[in-house]
Amino acid sequence: MLPGRHTDPTTASFLSSDDGRIRTAPLPEPAIQSRMWIGSAHGWVVTADDEFSLHLLNPVTGAQLRLPCITTMGFFHALPRTEDGRAAGFLFHHSSFLALHWPEERASAFPPDELPIDRMPLRFLRKAVPLRDPSGSGEYFVVMIHGPKFKLVFARQRDARWVILPSAYQFHDAILYRGQLYTMTACGALLVWEPDGETFKSRVAVPEHDEGEEYVSFKKYLAESLDGDLVLIWRERRSSRGEDDSSASDEDDDDYAEPDPTVGFQVFVLREGCQGSEWKELHDLGGAALFIGYNSAVFFPADGSSNLQADGIYFTDDNMIIAWHRKQEPRDTGVFNMKNKVVTPMSSVDQHLNNCPPPIWVTPSIDIV
Repeated sequence: MLPGRHTDPTTASFLSSDDGRIRTAPLPEPAIQSRMWIGSAHGWVVTADDEFSLHLLNPVTGAQLRLPCITTMGFFHALPRTEDGRAAGFLFHHSSFLALHWPEERASAFPPDELPIDRMPLRFLRKAVPLRDPSGSGEYFVVMIHGPKFKLVFARQRDARWVILPSAYQFHDAILYRGQLYTMTACGALLVWEPDGETFKSRVAVPEHDEGEEYVSFKKYLAESLDGDLVLIWRERRSSRGEDDSSASDEDDDDYAEPDPTVGFQVFVLREGCQGSEWKELHDLGGAALFIGYNSAVFFPADGSSNLQADGIYFTDDNMIIAWHRKQEPRDTGVFNMKNKVVTPMSSVDQHLNNCPPPIWVTPSIDIV
């Protein structure tokens, strides 16, 4: 799904990675081209509008479901609207936020931080994961990773507020696997969350996974393979700053210069070992293709019936700083071949993305004119 550069505000554009063709679909009312996209799965996209209201959107059918306001978390409060009725921003209460995630520590009394509405995406939005299809028989279930400090909240269709999952960890991804919620931390620990009344409590399923190399940053993703295995993907960026840019960008960074491009991937599958569950490295994808970005990472067969590259990892930007500043540098998009370890540009995508926010993969496949 391409960002909003269309001359027709009533349509959305989709670029097929299979044949390179652009197709269009009608947009729901109101038009969504000014919204930011922070997650997708099951054909639905999580969007944030210019007043920071969050929605689930099906861009093909036009269906929308409003998600709870961020003020229901307890540490954000809306500022009074401007004289012309526009949203002004939010107050962020540091002390309340710290008390939720580190209750055993005595929180310092920080004054509230006033955040203008135009700075909220950079300070708050990280990734939202629709774990269930809202158009199915069950209720939707969305997990959101938010700033500061890459924390977790969730909301189900019956919830009037975001429910906080307190943790000292920072998180990169979440997945519903075999009916259970799993999350991947920035330090490489896999957590499984088990029902605890109306919320969940976590335990470590697999301890931290050593990345090994200095001055390399890894963004981590979880996916379910076509064979039903739990898969961990490391996205490797060479960092001139010597730190994980996904954690370093937790505050405003007006001096941010150039993005660190993706140089490769490592893929692991969860297996039972002598000492419990452990990650085993994979050197191919069994002929499948993998799609990674702001979407929930997803495998597709590359069986000759499509033009998908077997053992290829198709990736797009998922860096909110780049999305927000809309840099004119080429987007960090491409295809990584697991066999020869080479990244090649997705030229069919790049030509549509100069000075635009990142696109977002939308699945399942859609057939529109």
